[in-house]
Amino acid sequence: MKIGIALTTSVTPAVTAQAQADYVRRVAAATEEAGYDSVWVSDRTVFPSDLALRYPDMYGPGKADPDAQNVLEAITALSYVAGATSRVKLGISVLVLPFRNPVLNAKMVTTLDVMSGGRAIFGVGVGWMPEEFASMGADFEHRGAQTDEHIEMYQALCTQDVADYQGEHFQISGMTFFPRPVQKPYPPIWVGGNSNVALRRAARLGDAWHGIRLTPEEVAAKKARLANLCDANVRESNSVQTTLRATMVWGQSQRNPDGSRVTLTGSPDEIRDDLLAYKDAGLDYLVMSVAADDIETTIKNIESFAGEGLLAL
Repeated sequence: MKIGIALTTSVTPAVTAQAQADYVRRVAAATEEAGYDSVWVSDRTVFPSDLALRYPDMYGPGKADPDAQNVLEAITALSYVAGATSRVKLGISVLVLPFRNPVLNAKMVTTLDVMSGGRAIFGVGVGWMPEEFASMGADFEHRGAQTDEHIEMYQALCTQDVADYQGEHFQISGMTFFPRPVQKPYPPIWVGGNSNVALRRAARLGDAWHGIRLTPEEVAAKKARLANLCDANVRESNSVQTTLRATMVWGQSQRNPDGSRVTLTGSPDEIRDDLLAYKDAGLDYLVMSVAADDIETTIKNIESFAGEGLLAL
């Protein structure tokens, strides 16, 4: 099981622009030095100023901090990280495709892949916040269909000598696309989301399914569902990786409403047991947010995790 570190997330302790820049630079360097496989950024454009009031189950006291939705633009940030690192893969968890022009976005992703020497991972999602869609002038109602076509056009642009794609929402014909990516046939597509629709999209169009905040038991169930969907799409089940985004809290147990310990929180031994449970569930790749109060503690926890030999499980 491979492990990467999320650089921008709702638990990032840095919420000002310069602090975010410092956080990304320092944590990316520490992640590569400690031997992790990848670094990841998140995607958010704008959000309502009264976010906690609109979505109390997700944000506010005891939940995610709305101010931490202030994150840097994903591909721009990864371009900087690419120049500041030499080995780690560069992933987006996940890019909201309906906000973006598929041709320009494909060019940005393949440029990142070329400039980084073939390290890009194209994590994709449909988005969920209607207010953000309205601000971006994007179509909330048809976001699923547009995401599918965006992925299909990306595949066509990366693999066809002369791009030809005809969808309901996006079309291109007789055009030359540059640059072609280093990774063949294209930087891997990780489809984000816990829903059955996301699993179906991953089985049909993805190289990986990217879940979020699931227990090992839930991962095992999703993996079994994904295998069945791969069979239905005449694909080998192992051709689509099972991956997860989760939060790790080093040295401090968190509790669920029922009193049980939150997975990936607590002592090194508890976290080790959780990792082994994920491995037994068939998880191929874990992307961890590291919850801490400041940048120094975040880096210390990243180093401590690696120092306990947990990357080798």
